[in-house]
Amino acid sequence: MFKNPFNLFGFSNIFKQYTMHLFGIVAFLFTFSLGIAALIRKTEPITENLAIFVPYGILVFFLNLFYLKAIRLSREDYENKLKKEKEYSQALLRSQKRFLRYAVHETNTPLAVIMANIELYELDSGKHPALSNIEAATKNIYGIYDDLSYLTKKDKLIYNKQKIILADFIRSRIEFFNIVAKQSKLTFEFKNQCGQAAISLNETKLQRIIDNNITNAIKYTKAYKIIKIILYEDEEHCIFEISSNSTIIKKPEHIFNAYYRENSSKDGLGLGLNLVKSICDEEHIKIELQSTQKRTSFKYYFNKGELHEDSIA
Repeated sequence: MFKNPFNLFGFSNIFKQYTMHLFGIVAFLFTFSLGIAALIRKTEPITENLAIFVPYGILVFFLNLFYLKAIRLSREDYENKLKKEKEYSQALLRSQKRFLRYAVHETNTPLAVIMANIELYELDSGKHPALSNIEAATKNIYGIYDDLSYLTKKDKLIYNKQKIILADFIRSRIEFFNIVAKQSKLTFEFKNQCGQAAISLNETKLQRIIDNNITNAIKYTKAYKIIKIILYEDEEHCIFEISSNSTIIKKPEHIFNAYYRENSSKDGLGLGLNLVKSICDEEHIKIELQSTQKRTSFKYYFNKGELHEDSIA
């Protein structure tokens, strides 16, 4: 097999490239000079000109052939290297996904054990401030666990839609996070103007939307304030609105971007709202965001509609 001649000298990649192109320029200039010389000597018969320059023409032909061969081999080397790097990156990504999937799976059991033992203790001995702190922290970890679990499974599972009474579902999530809000010196205020209206959505997807909005409100709402959650409806939608007195969002156009956090001092991965946005895009759920110095609110327009039999889980 023909070897790249530049590899024989052990030159660096950059020097090889410059040397190769310099060689091509020299070959071109040499060819150009021969052409000019032939024109200058036009007084001599054309056959004599051809006879004189044939050896030089043959030399130039092989020089250019050598140059083109070197360029092609250099490109092949680059493409092979790029292919190997791509394969390595893909293997690394698969390993990271596999590790994340295992880590998420193994996290579930200790979290469940912690929550179960807290509940058992409270049944026997009542509430305890230290255990309340542990419970609040554990529920925060549960939120991160649920996000990561969804991200690792969403491309492999089919999330069938279900009929969900939105008001009942939101009440259950408020109850779940109530102790977390209390630990942050916050309270919930829930108003249901939607009655027993139902939506058609997968429960896991709905939980990611509601939970991420509630945990974000807890995280960014100023102490001793109220997190207001209102559920109302129009002809086509059940509208979920969550608002509170929090710091103004300076760049609302970036707030749904992955890993974006306006306040880096707050805990989190910056994935929650990006995950929410991806679910809303998939399910055609409209989002409205308003943020001022006094109040920040998020609105989600859940479509009403009857379930088809083939979409029921």
